[in-house]
Amino acid sequence: MLVLGEHQSTVNPNMPLRCLMYVGRAYEQLVEKKARYRTTQVKIPTPEFYTFYNGTEEFPLEKELRLSDAFLDAPGGNSAELKVKVININSNKAHIILKKCGILREYSLFVDKVREHSIEEDSIKRAINECIRQGILSDYLKRKGSEVTNMLIAEYSYEEDIQVKQQEAMQKGRKEGRGEGLVLSAQIFRALQCNPSLTDAQIAEMVGCDLDDVESTRKAFGL
Repeated sequence: MLVLGEHQSTVNPNMPLRCLMYVGRAYEQLVEKKARYRTTQVKIPTPEFYTFYNGTEEFPLEKELRLSDAFLDAPGGNSAELKVKVININSNKAHIILKKCGILREYSLFVDKVREHSIEEDSIKRAINECIRQGILSDYLKRKGSEVTNMLIAEYSYEEDIQVKQQEAMQKGRKEGRGEGLVLSAQIFRALQCNPSLTDAQIAEMVGCDLDDVESTRKAFGL
C-alpha cells in the first residue's frame, strides 16, 4: 500500500493532478529502471490519495475529486483516472477520523486556537503557549514551536495577500459596474494560481473566456 496525503487550508480542485505527479515520482524511486523493461510484469504498491482540509471556506465533510474532471475532452475508455478523497478535519465538522486519530484531532484543535487569537498581538505565539498548557500537540510544539510560528506567519501572509488582491478586484469591479466581469476575473485568478504552468490560451479555454480577459487579469494582479 502506498498512501499519499496532503494538508490544504484552501479549496484546491487540482489535487488529483498534483497527486498524479507525486505518485509518478514515488514509483520512479521504487521501481528500478531495468525492471521497467522486463517481459514480466512489475508489481507496484496500491496507491491511495487523501487531502486533509481545514480552511475557513465552507466545504463538505468529504468529497471525492477526480483527475478526469480536468480533462479538456471527455475521457475515453482507456483514459487514466485518479481519485482523491478530501476530508474536512475542522473540529466543528467532527469527522470520525478525528476520533480515530489523536494527532489529527489535536492538530485541528491547534488550528482553532490560532484562529481564536488571530486578532491579538503575537497571536500565533499565544496560541502555541495555550496549546502547550492544555496538552494539545504539547510535545511537538515544545520542540518545534519557533518553526511552526515561522510557517504559520508565512501561510497567513500569503492568504492575506490573496484576500487583499481579491478585495481590490471586487472594489474596482463595483466602481466600473462590471459585476459579471468581476466573477470572471475571480475565476481566472483562481485558475492562474492553481495552474501556473498553463498558457493564457489554456487558461482561457479552461475558464471559458477570451484570451484578452486572461491577459488583463494577469496585468491587474501582477501575475
